[in-house]
Amino acid sequence: MKDEQVEQIVTEVLKRLLPRLGANGSRGSLIVVFTGATVGSMEAVAQLRALILGGFQLQLVFSEMAEHLYGSWVRDELAGFPHWNQMPPFTWLRTLRESRAVLVPLMSVNTLSKLSLLIADTQTGNLILHGLFMGKPVIGARNGFETDQLGRAELGFNKGRPELNSIVEERSRIVASYGCVLVDVIQLASVADAMLTDKPSQAAQDSASLTDGTRRAAMRHSGQLVTAGDVMHAHRQGIDLNCAPTAVVTPLARELAGNHGVCIVRDKVQ
Repeated sequence: MKDEQVEQIVTEVLKRLLPRLGANGSRGSLIVVFTGATVGSMEAVAQLRALILGGFQLQLVFSEMAEHLYGSWVRDELAGFPHWNQMPPFTWLRTLRESRAVLVPLMSVNTLSKLSLLIADTQTGNLILHGLFMGKPVIGARNGFETDQLGRAELGFNKGRPELNSIVEERSRIVASYGCVLVDVIQLASVADAMLTDKPSQAAQDSASLTDGTRRAAMRHSGQLVTAGDVMHAHRQGIDLNCAPTAVVTPLARELAGNHGVCIVRDKVQ
């Protein structure tokens, strides 16, 4: 049997099996924007598969460089998985309005820099920036622009002057201040799932499960993502955490908070 025939059989089996495992597209559409970054590409595809299995539909968009580097490869890796397609050209506004969130699994330094300056001169940049303007969740992976990432070090992109690294860090803080949640690529699916899960009593659940009736000094957490690192830092300081009502608490952060007695208290909605 030829390799092409085996691939066709596997694809057909996946099409029939995956909807029974939860890949039914019932949780709505996500726009997935690929820019020219390459670090974390294998994990990015794994995260997209996890999102499909979690019930989401994916609309893929590639920058010109991303299409050249790995467009065909990504589509091949998703072959057999249902509920994804490449977004047709010139339909970005309607697709964005209908989507629940924008994900950037491979964010490049170029995209980060332009976004920090509110420059949207490409379709990919336009989708990210206007997703923020619409108030939609925008989640991006940091791996493609952070200099201390192993993948960037392997490419030799970790030898620049400290001033250069500081500028990248500053621009990531600016983008985060716009509302873009920046995470490690391995957290992409879990953070998207947490942000898009309808749990009206989530704030109350957090307060009930993470507090024991006592109040200590609290550190203000200004970001939109509370991580395990944030919890452990608060634990070492002997303080609690205050965060925004819409902040996402990662599952590991919630577990560590319970284990170490750190209270995560959400601000009241005004």
